[in-house]
Amino acid sequence: MDANNFFSLSRIVMVMKREIIENWKTNVYRLIGLYAAFALTLIFAMIKANNEPRWLDNPEWAVEHFCLSRMIAFMIIAGIASFIYAANIMENMKTKEKRISFLMLPATMFEKFIVRFLYVTVGLFVAILLTVSLAEITRLLLLPLFNVPATLHQTVLPKIFSMFIDMICMSGKNSSVIYGSGISNWGLVSACIWTSVIWHHSLFILGGNYWYKKPFLKTLGTLWGIMFLLGFIASIAIGRQDPENTSALLYSGEATWATVKNILTAGVTFFSLFTIFNWWLSYKLFTRSQIIKPKFHLL
Repeated sequence: MDANNFFSLSRIVMVMKREIIENWKTNVYRLIGLYAAFALTLIFAMIKANNEPRWLDNPEWAVEHFCLSRMIAFMIIAGIASFIYAANIMENMKTKEKRISFLMLPATMFEKFIVRFLYVTVGLFVAILLTVSLAEITRLLLLPLFNVPATLHQTVLPKIFSMFIDMICMSGKNSSVIYGSGISNWGLVSACIWTSVIWHHSLFILGGNYWYKKPFLKTLGTLWGIMFLLGFIASIAIGRQDPENTSALLYSGEATWATVKNILTAGVTFFSLFTIFNWWLSYKLFTRSQIIKPKFHLL
């Protein structure tokens, strides 16, 4: 390896192949887990719709309701999986032997970090697409067991994906169902929501680079502790305010769209900057990895 070459695509491919091959059992188990979660939510929905008069009498409504509810269920499953994957970004550093094996690979620390980052982001995305497709095939194979509208006798994945894209872009009629109505510029709202989601994801990546043992539970527990502490402080601060003044501020109607827009812009800026900061800090923690970890580093 050229020590002066900071980034090499060939070395990244080499490390990625090594990660996939050496962790094939873990990958298979996780694929099975994702498939089971997606398949069960589809099958339970079919059981609920079986011989249901309201579904049989309104086939168009049935497919809309089915796709919207399954999209939300898929998002919950994918969200939980993404946080678990992110927290396990450095799962190959849990033991001394694994650390030696990974740190001694002929690649730069940046390349190794990029591989692990892609492994828990792009890798999860591919795994979700694969397992959702297999779950939908399972639903179609089991269709003869259920008496459901004809609109559900075909694949619903394109419609679910279309709803998901509409929701991300805050377009389409389903956006008002999920988010409500009354705000003139949904694009900024969408940006604030999704930068917030990515920021939370970056927190689990940061936790995974600090804790190698049980990183998901430790990161989740730490975040909950911080949230409870901030909530307690906020409740004390609000409790000291004059209730009449607080109510007047909330219901005065002075919170114009311009004010909301400024708040949302500040939110997008905050979440974006701190997401980048969390990624940078995660990388710095990884570059300081040692074969023998300090005793109290893995609390």
